[in-house]
Amino acid sequence: MADRLNVAERLAEGRPAAEHTQSYVRACHLVGYQHPDLTAYPAQIHDWYGSEDGLDLHALDADCAQLRAAASVLMEALRMERSQVAVLAAAWTGSGADAAVHFVQRHCETGNSVVTEVRAAAQRCESLRDNLWQLVDSKVATAIAIDERALAQRPAWLAAAEALTTEGADRPTAVEVVRQQIQPYVDDDVRNDWLTTMRSTTAGVAASYDAVTDQLASAPRAHFEIPDDLGPGRQPSPASVPAQPSATAAITPAAALPPPDPVPAVTSRPVTPSDFGSAPGDGSATPAGVGSAGGFGDAGGTGGLGGFAGLAGLANRIVDAVDSLLGSVAEQLGDPLAADNPPGAVDPFAEDAADNADDGDDAHPEEADEAAEPKEATEPDEADEVDDADESVPAERAQDVAEEATLPPVAEPPPPAAPPVAEPPPPVAAPAPPGAPEPANGPSPEALSEGATPCEIAADELPQAGP
Repeated sequence: MADRLNVAERLAEGRPAAEHTQSYVRACHLVGYQHPDLTAYPAQIHDWYGSEDGLDLHALDADCAQLRAAASVLMEALRMERSQVAVLAAAWTGSGADAAVHFVQRHCETGNSVVTEVRAAAQRCESLRDNLWQLVDSKVATAIAIDERALAQRPAWLAAAEALTTEGADRPTAVEVVRQQIQPYVDDDVRNDWLTTMRSTTAGVAASYDAVTDQLASAPRAHFEIPDDLGPGRQPSPASVPAQPSATAAITPAAALPPPDPVPAVTSRPVTPSDFGSAPGDGSATPAGVGSAGGFGDAGGTGGLGGFAGLAGLANRIVDAVDSLLGSVAEQLGDPLAADNPPGAVDPFAEDAADNADDGDDAHPEEADEAAEPKEATEPDEADEVDDADESVPAERAQDVAEEATLPPVAEPPPPAAPPVAEPPPPVAAPAPPGAPEPANGPSPEALSEGATPCEIAADELPQAGP
């Protein structure tokens, strides 16, 4: 006897009886018997009997066990949820608490319906499993029982059926046996009992499946309430997080710098004595601030700028005026360089100075023009300003002006450092600034010719001494 729910083994037990029935029906068909459900094609009996081949009731039984386990888990969850209703009611009071309790209770009711449906599904599947097994087992048992009815005639009938199909020598005898003995059995027992059992089994299997699927499909759909704020269609708004500063700041490429201007060749002027007003060995020389007035002219050594040369000329004129103001002191001291350079002597550096002056004009024409313009513009007005200052400037003011004039000019800030350049050529004597008078200790010729006093000259030159 086959194990319960083992469809393959159970069908195998009734397969010999199905083979006997197939031999009987085929022999009857050879002698002229016709039936649409029995003789339509040679293997029709096998198809009727084997309609449940491949049915795995063990798999269906496993599905039933899974449904039972799911129902148990759901029942435990329902029990926990019901216990939370009591906890919620005890921990919270008020209208909000009542609404929350009712909300959880509705969840419990819906969960209870789900548990009920899962249990019902498990029961239906178990019923399907049992029904299918009963149908298969009944079909096999019926097939065997019908075949047992002709147990006494089975050897003779099987021999006659084989002789009829093989065209043997005893064919007439076999045809007689088939028509008189086998055909009545097929038309009565097989067509009525056996075929009816096969039809009912096939219909019963299909009806069992349809009943279970219809019941599962007709179960009410469970609906669990979800608050609006927690609904599946609502996306939670992410908390605003302050933007973290970047680990590395964005580096903006520096704009391309223009190439630096070419640095002019630095030339040096010949060094002159720091104090022309003092004779060797004479302690009563002109004050250091006055005697070093030639330092104003050294400003031209910083690249040969014409603007500094003009200032140097004005400073020299102020120094000349101060020398005249001091009077006899300057006359007694005289010019120590006058003996070395008598009138009419030729200056050996004059030619070089003239050449260098031309070069300086070419190198800085604009600066040379600017240095020359103040002198030309101020010379015609000097006489007028001196006439106005004859009676307005006292002697004390002239002395203060002279002292202020002796102060060295404020040096302009050095130019920005230039990129390294090639080693400059040997120093060449810087040209004398164009339009600037030669340093002299005496008063200017214009002032002497016009008869201006030293105070007038100082007052006239003071506005021109600034930068």
